[in-house]
This record gives sequence, structure tokens and C-alpha cells, in this order.
Amino acid sequence: MNEINIVIDDIRTLYIVGGIFGFFFLSTIILLIRGHFIKKENKSLISDNVRLLEDNKTIKEVETMKSEFITTVAHQIRTPLTRIKWAIQTVMNGETGKITQEQKEVLETGYNANQSMVVIINNLLESAKTEATYLGYNFQETFLEQIVSKVVNDFMPVANQKKINLEFLTNQKTLPAVKIDTEKISLALGNLLDNAMFYTPEGGRVSVILENFGDCAKISVKDTGIGVPKDSLDKLFTRFFRAKNAVSVKTEGSGLGLYITKNIIMMHGGEIWVESKEGEGTTFYFTIPFLGESAGRTAQDFIEN
Repeated sequence: MNEINIVIDDIRTLYIVGGIFGFFFLSTIILLIRGHFIKKENKSLISDNVRLLEDNKTIKEVETMKSEFITTVAHQIRTPLTRIKWAIQTVMNGETGKITQEQKEVLETGYNANQSMVVIINNLLESAKTEATYLGYNFQETFLEQIVSKVVNDFMPVANQKKINLEFLTNQKTLPAVKIDTEKISLALGNLLDNAMFYTPEGGRVSVILENFGDCAKISVKDTGIGVPKDSLDKLFTRFFRAKNAVSVKTEGSGLGLYITKNIIMMHGGEIWVESKEGEGTTFYFTIPFLGESAGRTAQDFIEN
């Protein structure tokens, strides 16, 4: 009887040992298979990352080539346009002989068209500079109040001429300092004010508001102008785009002003957006991070990436 019990115990022990061995064996096989697939997946991810880096490098190279091409062509075109302007001015001033009033009007038409071309070329150059690199930027520590105030004051003669109530409002006595390119931010705000003044009818109102927005300064340009159609809002900051109602008011225009403005704000690590209703006015908002803050994309982030 004892012998039978010993045999049964041995069999049980063998079963237990075999089960444990089988469990570890299967676990090892599963881990090896899983490791193989993980390794394969990692290789695939690394390959995808390398491909993405190569694609990103190619895109940057194409963008650089594009900007260089635009800059070169724009400079080449601007030179003959300047000569045409000089030639027309010479004839209009009577330096080549007396001209009739009818001839003068024809020359003035040509002169104005030439000036429009110069503006477009300058916008293209500015577009290439603002989107391509930080090398064209000169970041300095300053305060936004004085920058905004100066830009608004520069537009006061235009506002008085169009009988538009232009105002600068701020509920902050002193905002923290910012690190910006004063010239570029002035250009961005000037583009927004230029649009607001042009598309706001006589007797309207344009308000520029500077306020604290957490770790950023927020600047708003609010007008009582023609507004923007709902289907045009998402395209407003794209290059060469102009809303239909804007074209009907002003047929000429490059469609680069808001595109340039957006690039400038992004280069400063800020954000820009718009709220508008056709026929009821438009408000553009943009933010600039305070010195030491990192809201949005900072200059260092852009350079490193």
C-alpha cells in the first residue's frame, strides 16, 4: 500500500514540476515572440522617424529655396519699377516739355499703377523675410504700451481725414516687459489698423485695446466696418486671400497683409485669431508672451526645431 502511495505522490510531483516547467517554457516562448514583434515594430518606428526627418529637411530646403527665389525676383522687378516711376514723374513735372491735362491724367494712371506694383513687391519681400527665418529679427526687451501708442498715433491723421473715432484703450498702468522686434510688431499692428481704417465707413469707430491675458499681453483691434463673411474666416490668414466683400470695396490688394501679420506673431511665440460678422464689424486679437514666459512658440523653440 505504501509503495502505491509513493508512486502516486511521484506522479503528482511530476505533474506539478511538468506544469511549472511548461508554464515557464510557454511564457518564454511568448516573451520571445512578443520581443520579436516589438523589435520589428521599433525598427519600423525608427524607419518612419528617419523618413519624417528626411521629409522635414526636404520641406525646409524647399521653403528656403522658395523664399530666396521670391526675394531675388522681387528685387529684380523693383529696380525697373523704380526707373519707370522716375520717368513718369519727370514727364509729369514738365521737365521734358509741356504736357496737356489729358496727358497728365493718363500719366497719373500709369504712375498709380506702378506704385501699386511697388507695394505688392514690398509685401512679397516682407512675406519672404517674416516666414523664412529668425535671422531678419532683432529681439529686444521693451514695453508694449509705448509701441502700441505710437502706431495708433501714426494713424490719427488718417482717422481724422475719414472722420473715424480712433482710440487706444488699456486697463493696465504697466504691463510686464516683452522681448520683441519692435519694427515687426509695429508692422503687424499697422497691417491690422490699416485694414480696420480702410474697411470702416466714415463716422465709424476703431478701438485698439491692450490688456493683461495671463502670461501674455493681448492686443485687440476692433472696428465697426464691413465685417468678414462666415465662409471666409478660416481662410483669412492664408497667402493672397481676400474676402469677396473686401474686393468689392477695394479691387486692388495683394492679400499678403494678414499672412505677414500672422507670421510675425507666430515668430514671437504668440497667437492670432479673428471674430467677425458681415456688416457688423471685425475684431482681430493677438497675444505676445511676457518676458520669461513661454506661451505659444518661442524663438528658441523655433530655432531648435
